[in-house]
Amino acid sequence: MPKIDLRYYCYICGHPVDLNPVVPAAPNFSQVEVHCSNCGDGTHLMLTSCPDCEKGVKYVLSDLDFPEEVLRLSNAYVQLIGGIKESLNEVAEFNVPLPKRWSVRLTCECGKVYTGEIPLPQLE
Repeated sequence: MPKIDLRYYCYICGHPVDLNPVVPAAPNFSQVEVHCSNCGDGTHLMLTSCPDCEKGVKYVLSDLDFPEEVLRLSNAYVQLIGGIKESLNEVAEFNVPLPKRWSVRLTCECGKVYTGEIPLPQLE
């Protein structure tokens, strides 16, 4: 997994924050919490790189812990579907398709089209 030199400018005060995160190849994401040493503001940075050239890096900035929020919402959905399934004793078959992952389509400067993914909870 490559490391990249990255300079993030705090969107509250504009102070530069230098980072050197490890960036996994897609479909994997890594997440780094960034804290401004000037004002203390924090944000989350999700990163992935092109699986072919590993030089094309894509990132998402968010105040939310995006993977955690996706997992929390999907887990609530899975629990809801599981509860409905358990309550339907007299129904012979009950199937609800659940996505196996949250994915986003990305394009690298090298021309490769690829997908970044976050695995989602499934019914047991």
